[in-house]
Amino acid sequence: KEIAFGLLNKKKRKVPETTTEMASRVREIVEPLILSETKKKEVEKKVLDRTVARVMQALRIELNGEFRVLEKLLEDLPSVLAPGGKAVFLTFHSGEDRRVKKSFKSGFKSGIYSSWSRDVVRPTSTEKRNNPRSSCCKLRWVIRSNTD
Repeated sequence: KEIAFGLLNKKKRKVPETTTEMASRVREIVEPLILSETKKKEVEKKVLDRTVARVMQALRIELNGEFRVLEKLLEDLPSVLAPGGKAVFLTFHSGEDRRVKKSFKSGFKSGIYSSWSRDVVRPTSTEKRNNPRSSCCKLRWVIRSNTD
């Protein structure tokens, strides 16, 4: 709530034009909030960076309508998969993964899917070392039932 009010503050009339400017503005707003919560004189850079990253991610998800698009894809998936067809999803955060998992589970229970990945496939330690961005990634798959 405080972040939203801080971003809309009338005193700062200039609208951020880049993501760097937006992140800087978010950092200015978040730092005192973290200070008041942790009661530390210096905020750990790691905690502040993670908080700013999460706020920026939430803004991106909302502005791009990412959850609405994912929900629509999951809703349409049974009609575009041929009987026996397979689909694989890579999710990068819990909000996406939760939606994919619920959709696959619901489709399996209703007979739309014959099989689904109850457990996620995670990158190996070697893959994480070679590609650090893969560390948060989860892979889920689903197979369309042979009957309509």
